[in-house]
Amino acid sequence: MRETLALVRNTPGCTLLLFGNFFITLGSSIVVPYLAVYMTGHQGLAPWVAGVAMTVKLWSQFGLMMVGGALADRLGAIEAICLGLSVRVASFLLLAHATSAPGVIVACGLLGLGSALYIPAGKAAIVALLRDPSASAPVFSLRSAANNAGLAVGPLVGSVLLLARPELGLVATAAVFVLLVPAFWRLRRLAPHVPASPQGRQRSRGHIGSFLSLLRHNRRLLWIAGAATAFGFCYVHIEYAMPVLAADHHGPAYAGVLFTVNAVSVVALQVLVSAPMGKVPHTPAVVAGGMLVMGIGFALLGFGSLVLLIIGVVLFSLGEVIIDPRLDSEVAATVDASLRGTAFGLIGVCIALGGSAANLGSSSLAHEGRLGDAYWFVLLAVVAVLAVLAFALFPRRQAAPLAEKTHAAVE
Repeated sequence: MRETLALVRNTPGCTLLLFGNFFITLGSSIVVPYLAVYMTGHQGLAPWVAGVAMTVKLWSQFGLMMVGGALADRLGAIEAICLGLSVRVASFLLLAHATSAPGVIVACGLLGLGSALYIPAGKAAIVALLRDPSASAPVFSLRSAANNAGLAVGPLVGSVLLLARPELGLVATAAVFVLLVPAFWRLRRLAPHVPASPQGRQRSRGHIGSFLSLLRHNRRLLWIAGAATAFGFCYVHIEYAMPVLAADHHGPAYAGVLFTVNAVSVVALQVLVSAPMGKVPHTPAVVAGGMLVMGIGFALLGFGSLVLLIIGVVLFSLGEVIIDPRLDSEVAATVDASLRGTAFGLIGVCIALGGSAANLGSSSLAHEGRLGDAYWFVLLAVVAVLAVLAFALFPRRQAAPLAEKTHAAVE
C-alpha cells in the first residue's frame, strides 16, 4: 500500500482524480439512496412515478455506459468526465425543483446519463495518467476504497437532510460537482486524448463497430466481459436479495446495516488485500478465488445467524475487493488506449446484465417476498460453477490490443 500511495503522489493529477472520486460518490450517495422517498414523501408523487423514474435512471446509466465509453474515446477521458459531471449538475437541480412526473423522470434519466458518461471515462483517465497499464491494479483498488468511503458517509448526511430540507442535499451536491468540473478540466494536459488510428477508424466507423471488432479480435476481452457478467451476478445480491434476507430475519433496520458493513469492509480490505493481490500474476486464479470467497459468504447467510450474516457480508466484500480492480486492470492491459473508454463501458454493461439476471432469478424464487435459507446454499453451488468456468475458459495467450493489430494488418 505504501508503494501504491507513493505512485499516486508521484503521478501528477492522480491524487486529484481519486479525491474527486470520493466527493463524487459522497455527493451521489447523499441523494440516490433516498430518491424514491424524496419523490413520494416530499414531492407527493405516486409510487409508480418513483418506480418508473428509478428504472429510467438504472437503464440510462448501465444501458448507455458503452455510449459514454465511446464518447470518452472520441472526445477524451477528461472531457467526458467534465461532461458527465455537468449533466449530473443539471439532473440534481432539476430534481430539486421538479414537481411533476415528467420532470422527475427526465431528471433521473439525466442522473443515469451523467454516470454513464463519467464512470468509464474516470477509469480511462486513471490509466492515461499512470502511462503504465501494468501499474493500474493497485490504483484501481484505491479508487474503489475512495468510492466506498464516500458511500459510507453519504447516506448518513442524506438521512439528516431528508429529515430537514432534502432540496439542500440536491443543491449542495450540484455545487460540489460545479467546483469539480474546472478542477478536472485542468487535467487535460496530463491525460491527453489518444485518437484512434486512421486505419482503425476506417475499419469500424462508429463505436458499435469498434465493440464488435474488439470482441472478435481479442479473446482476452471476451473473457473479461464474461467474468464481469459473472461478477455482476454475484455483486447485485447486495442490492436486493441480501437486504430482503436481513429484513426477514432481523428486521428492516438491518437492511441498512448491510450497506454500512459492506462499505467499511471494502475500505479496510483494500488496504490489506490490494498489495498482495497485485503480486499474483495469474488473473483467472484471482478472479475464480474471489468468486469462491463471495460464494462462501453467501452460504453463511443461509444459517440465519446475525453474526454469520455480518461475516458473510465481509467475505462478500473481500471477493468484491479481489475481483473488481483486477478486471479493470485487465482492461487497461488488454485494450489499446484509443478504445479503452469503450471497453470500460462494455464491462459496466456486462456487470448490469449479470445483475439483472440475478435479480430476476432471486425475485422469481422468492415466496411472498421472502427467500428461503436454502437459496443461499444453491447460490454457493452456482457461484462455484461460475468460478470453475472463469478459470477454465481464460485464454492463456495475451492478445495484442485491437488498434495495434489493425495497424499491423494494414501495413
